[in-house]
Amino acid sequence: MRNKMTTAQHIPVSALQPQSECIIRSLGHDEKTAQRLAQMGILPGTHLRIIRVAPLGGTIEVTSGQGQSFALRQQDVAAMVCDPISMPLTSELVITGQTYRVRVLLGGKTFLKRMEQKGLREGALVQIQQTGVKHIPVYIVDMDKQIELGKGEAEKIIVEVISHESFS
Repeated sequence: MRNKMTTAQHIPVSALQPQSECIIRSLGHDEKTAQRLAQMGILPGTHLRIIRVAPLGGTIEVTSGQGQSFALRQQDVAAMVCDPISMPLTSELVITGQTYRVRVLLGGKTFLKRMEQKGLREGALVQIQQTGVKHIPVYIVDMDKQIELGKGEAEKIIVEVISHESFS
């Protein structure tokens, strides 16, 4: 069972998957990189959303809270440190037993109907019971109900951290 982020908070931005969001806390120790990021408007306190990662990992497309889109080099992203806000349910940053709020369901009409039938909706409070398994057991706190999700389903469920204090 994986259980990263038990002492957490600040993590490298490069640890985030597409559809994850974070708040930048540090631009790193390299002054040139920090200056280049600052000139683009990426400063501590900036809200970033990871859009996609290039197939070979060379660049990462992000959007800032101000709606600007950037393609950043992997080494620039690796230097930045952030606090995670939201991530796919399959993220390695999701802690088993921690309660999260479902922020958004990213699937189409059929997926949304299937999630509704299982009792999972936006705003629901959920806990992951186990990771690294074929069928992911999820406890829906609001309904006191246990469901199982396939990995493909879980990737389309974006959850948000309810409180950063829970990471201390």
